[in-house]
Amino acid sequence: MKISILATVSALLATTATVSPAQAPIEYSVKVEDPLSRLYHVEVEVPATGEITYVSLPSWTPGHYELMNYARYVRHFEAVSGDGERLHWDKSDKDTWRVFSSGASRVRVSYSFFADNVDLSGSLLKDDFGFFNGTNLFVYPETGYDFEARVRFELPNGWGIATELREGSAPGTYWAPNYHELVDNPTFVGHFAIDSVEADGRWTRLAVYPRDYFKDPARQMALDALQKIADYSHDLFGGPPYDRYTTFIYLATEPILFFGGLEHSNSHFDILPAAAFERPQFTFRAFLYRLLSHEYYHAWNVKRIRPVQLWPYAYDQEQFTPLLWVSEGITDYYAHVILTRAGLWDEGELWAALRQALEAVEGQPAHEAVEDASINTWINPVFISDNYYYDKGAMLGLLLDVEIRNETDNEHSLDDVMARLYRERYERDLGFSTEDFLAYVGEYLGEEETQGFYRKYVDGREPLPYRDVLALAGVNYEADTIAEPSLGLEFAATRDRSIMVRRVDAGGEAARLGIQTGDVLKQVGVVRIAGQNWASDFREAYADSVGAPLTIVYSRGGVEASVQGEVRTRTRYVHRLQPHADATQRQLAIQRGIVYGETGGVSGAGSGDEGARD
Repeated sequence: MKISILATVSALLATTATVSPAQAPIEYSVKVEDPLSRLYHVEVEVPATGEITYVSLPSWTPGHYELMNYARYVRHFEAVSGDGERLHWDKSDKDTWRVFSSGASRVRVSYSFFADNVDLSGSLLKDDFGFFNGTNLFVYPETGYDFEARVRFELPNGWGIATELREGSAPGTYWAPNYHELVDNPTFVGHFAIDSVEADGRWTRLAVYPRDYFKDPARQMALDALQKIADYSHDLFGGPPYDRYTTFIYLATEPILFFGGLEHSNSHFDILPAAAFERPQFTFRAFLYRLLSHEYYHAWNVKRIRPVQLWPYAYDQEQFTPLLWVSEGITDYYAHVILTRAGLWDEGELWAALRQALEAVEGQPAHEAVEDASINTWINPVFISDNYYYDKGAMLGLLLDVEIRNETDNEHSLDDVMARLYRERYERDLGFSTEDFLAYVGEYLGEEETQGFYRKYVDGREPLPYRDVLALAGVNYEADTIAEPSLGLEFAATRDRSIMVRRVDAGGEAARLGIQTGDVLKQVGVVRIAGQNWASDFREAYADSVGAPLTIVYSRGGVEASVQGEVRTRTRYVHRLQPHADATQRQLAIQRGIVYGETGGVSGAGSGDEGARD
């Protein structure tokens, strides 16, 4: 992120939580006494630091770039000395407790965390199950992150544990060599299903709740996909970076307004509608495979190949970086190509997915510098989609891949850039900067060409050169403009097949009429809402009715209401990516490199083949 990069890095280097000497092990306990209370009970003993001892809870979770202020869910905070004497305490800021510890050598704090949040960076506790993120439950002493952490669980009889924390010597105990690893491991407790497959000698596990949904064919399809994704991802980087990996999936039976995943070093956590596992033949290819592939690639890109501004993490403040287009966007590009190269998708599905990303970029109300979008994610923008750097980053990844393959006669690719970032930055305990990324690209593409690409399309706002660049890979790009009726909202089907408003676009008719996220649509004009096809029925029914009266019936909190608006239109762009049948040998080689990861196949560098470039 462009603004205040030097100041941010300097502040991080000066933070005591990143430079202090190693501390003695810190013991945590996590208890579930009454699941229906929705409370995790946590206890931790830390060294006292003179007159006052400070302990803090993170304000955000890496990967979810938004301040969430988890301290708001803390209840029943108490502090005692190592001898059990009650100590006075108060809050010193929004996420820090100040314990007056004069005369004590150790301070033991205890608190409860209210877990009633179906969220990727949150925590949940139900009568038979729970999940939590370590950033929610585990406070840290402000003397530093560099300490061994030990965790002991006390759970109801029959409850299991799934986590990638390291197993301790006694049942129900785990440990991490530092605070960063402690909070980087989401955990399932309770009753859930778990299975595994082996890829390159390493186990890849899949934990699913509720376990009743984890049955064939969904079980076998998900495990087969994980194995193929892991195998190919290992090939890209020369092997797995972990001893074991776990995918955690929470299948929501309650209505949810989103689905998605959150990456961790040795695991990832997904939230999906339960219906996804009921008809996997129709849902897995469309979105689950893409989600699994995206989150798995994150085990390298962003968890290990990490922007310098996120190296190390600081949990009490925003960490702005201009590089989320690489960390998330290029990850999204590889999520698509890995599925094709691993045999889970065909070529048509790949180009369709890339076209969708392109449409998402071009469907925004304005072109934004993708570096600015990386910064804006912290404020949850309402004008430009907060997914902008995902989609535009994926497009930039595609264009750079084609450019590098063309310039090097398909001997090198974006694969090489990412692998070198892993070997030459992460494996040397270093983050990477924009300059580092551009230097690696420049070695294949040329410095002048790389800097021009960066100024125009990364730091700049010029339209992306789809037509010219994709032609190098024998792919035609075309776009048409269509004016069509629109309410200005996004929607999702709930488990009972109701249509719930998922997002309301600022400036659209739905926003003007006061429609809100979570409202359930019942009828729009003459169109009764009876499934996801209602939107196309609405567009067809009102194709020539701009300005006509439009009654919208919806329910909010079970109470039905109606509002009177009018038919308004939006301009939609229809984009097409189509490999053309008369591609040259050079173009086909580059195209096959994108689709199948192949190199070479270009006869005679600079031979004058019409696919070549000056």
